Amino acid sequence: NPIIKYVQYPYYIHRTNNKSLPVYIDLKNGRTRILTILRRIEGDIQALRDDIKKDLFPKDHSTHSKVTINHTNNNVVIKGDYCFLLKKWLMDKGF
Repeated sequence: NPIIKYVQYPYYIHRTNNKSLPVYIDLKNGRTRILTILRRIEGDIQALRDDIKKDLFPKDHSTHSKVTINHTNNNVVIKGDYCFLLKKWLMDKGF
């Protein structure tokens, strides 16, 4: 049983088998809708979503936010292509 080390956050992002961050791009509606998906999340997913909103989209105060949670498969979904930005943000946080 590996010991899960939480940095200073109430959530943890597991790396994939090839040691990369679990950030994916999903193309919907015949490639007109682009979503950035963060998977392999453990812990407080609400806190993770709030941190992403606060750090990456500080001006996004709309009710229909860019950053949402898919509770079915425990993913954070961001509208648009933020793959590079999100990976950099996660690495800066030490994941």
